[in-house]
Amino acid sequence: MTAHDQPAEITVRSAGVADAADVARVRIASWRGAYRGIVPDAVLDGYDLAAETTTWQERLGTTDPARVLVACAGDPPAVVGFVTTGPGRHDGEAGLGEAWAIYVDPKAQGRGAGRALMDDAVQDLATRGFREAVLWVFETNAAARGFYEHLGWVADGTAKMFSIGGAAPIEVRYRKRLG
Repeated sequence: MTAHDQPAEITVRSAGVADAADVARVRIASWRGAYRGIVPDAVLDGYDLAAETTTWQERLGTTDPARVLVACAGDPPAVVGFVTTGPGRHDGEAGLGEAWAIYVDPKAQGRGAGRALMDDAVQDLATRGFREAVLWVFETNAAARGFYEHLGWVADGTAKMFSIGGAAPIEVRYRKRLG
């Protein structure tokens, strides 16, 4: 068993403005690791850590309806992933929550951070009164789809195009009953 395969001690907590650079770093690394071949290389290679950090500082400093949770691992604990939850953004269904985004640094994948984040995201949405949740995932992202299915999320047959950098990959929607 390699060090990469060993489960890590994972803690999940609410993110704050001080986490912006780590969240930005994880997002960029995750997009570059997972979406190469789905999202144009020019988009992935064009991400700028300073600009992304500023975006996350602004987002984490507001009272946005979204909540951002970070997963920390290691000694000392460092941010290895994050999830953003909130009301369903595009579906118009009452009582529908959404896991807006979940990303784990590729170097930390396979050690429990994604599962811990999704468990806490589902709990957060249920505590906020949502009866059901959705998430969107690129249709060709087999690893992510398998992860969600393993956690009980079910593709509901809804799909849409995601326009980015001149490409239009298809996203599919997954659902999960809460509580």
